[in-house]
Amino acid sequence: MYEAFYGLKENPFKLSPDMEYFFVTPKIKSLLDLLHYGLKQNVGFMMITGEVGVGKTSFLRYFLNQLNHNVERAYLFNPTFRSSEDLLSFFLLDLKVIDKIDPFASKSILLQKMYNYLLSQYEKGKKVLFIIDDAQAAPDFILEELRLISNFETNKDKLIQILLVGQPELRQKIESPSLRQLAQRIAIKAKMEPLNREETADYISYRLLKAGQTNLFDKKAIKLIHKASKGLPRLINLISERALIAGYVYTKPKIGKKEVKMALKDLEI
Repeated sequence: MYEAFYGLKENPFKLSPDMEYFFVTPKIKSLLDLLHYGLKQNVGFMMITGEVGVGKTSFLRYFLNQLNHNVERAYLFNPTFRSSEDLLSFFLLDLKVIDKIDPFASKSILLQKMYNYLLSQYEKGKKVLFIIDDAQAAPDFILEELRLISNFETNKDKLIQILLVGQPELRQKIESPSLRQLAQRIAIKAKMEPLNREETADYISYRLLKAGQTNLFDKKAIKLIHKASKGLPRLINLISERALIAGYVYTKPKIGKKEVKMALKDLEI
């Protein structure tokens, strides 16, 4: 469809995470450096928050791809478990400590398996990282269980690193009186910011270049996209693709403000 018309090899603004299209701004680079520092220093707990659509999941995948073989990781994207046993079983299964979930396993047995695994990895010179995405949805008892798991340590080092990632409500949740002990454990707290206007222009150009084209959007179009999207990559992608479709329908060689307005109307933004 519009890809052939504009000389693109594929959709440059697809919503599914594609690491080839991940755009690293200086702010993203700083966040990555901060997480790598936290891992290296065994700080224990880290937390990143950001608005819906700011790119947290893509960021996490990019970060995970950067980790070397010395970091074992478990990635939890739906932390709404009904019990501590469910949480522990998930991590043990994801880390291949167990090959199936035993619904009758006690918490004490699961914790012992967890500790034995963490200690064995430490003795091999490896680190273990738990990542909890959409952590704002986790019940308080799950977050408290994570705090207790973080107590596993040697005389020198933490045996596990835990990264909480979520929407701004996560920060508010962590600061509630019931979770104050957890809040005190979080050594690194960072926020993913939306793109500014210059970064939005660079982001659009980068994705177009990856798809085989450049300069398809004029400055007024990019200015309006930034204003309407508030710098959120997910919205930038949605608006930009709809604008390309509008340009294709009306055979416009370049996307201008008019095509972006049509996209916004279509998306009801």
